Amino acid sequence: MSEQQHAEILVALSDIDLSILRLQKQVDELPHKAQIMDVRQRARELEVRAQQVQKMAHESARTLKLLSDETELNETQIAQVQATLDKSSEYRETAALVAEMEMLAHRKAKLEEDSLVQMEKQEKVATVEAQVAGVARKLAQEEQAYTEAYRQVGGKLKQDIADLEHARAALVAGLPKAMAERYTKALKTKAGIGAAHLTGNQCSGCHGTLSEGQLAKLQEGPPVGECPNCNRLLVTTGSEKPQAEE
Repeated sequence: MSEQQHAEILVALSDIDLSILRLQKQVDELPHKAQIMDVRQRARELEVRAQQVQKMAHESARTLKLLSDETELNETQIAQVQATLDKSSEYRETAALVAEMEMLAHRKAKLEEDSLVQMEKQEKVATVEAQVAGVARKLAQEEQAYTEAYRQVGGKLKQDIADLEHARAALVAGLPKAMAERYTKALKTKAGIGAAHLTGNQCSGCHGTLSEGQLAKLQEGPPVGECPNCNRLLVTTGSEKPQAEE
């Protein structure tokens, strides 16, 4: 393969690598990633809230169960005291039983009041649970929508990158090993521009201006030289000569 062909490969390779950089930048800047992360963060915060609500519901149910058990026991005690009272004929015993009945009745009223409070609390907790579940479903739908959009847009960009990577591999294979290594090294250290063009009296990579002597030396040499300023591979063929000043 001729030196001119190597120069043409470098030009094509540089164009492909710049295109890959632009496409990768588009992938990195897709808003879907930030949107997905935001939704997931809100979902994690909601999960903490859901756990708190579940704990409240569990505690309320446990309290209501204890109140129910105590109410059942209270009613049994009232029935037992009433049965004894119905049979009692002694004044002191009757007075004691009446006092006990009053105490049990007072406790029954308090248990009913506490149970009502807990039932109202349960209703409120159930409402919050339903709200949290609704928000969770909405967040899941949002994440699914953002993920699908990212797959569509990002997937197309990534496929384009993969196609370009395949094409550049074929181009690299056509370069001499030493030239390919120099190009790859410059690609990593020179802002993604491994080879530049000589445009007039300037390097398209660093935009440095070459002296007349440097320019003449490059134009007299092979189609692929080296920029004396940035040390990139410099394609000199097809370059426009600077116009002489009048």
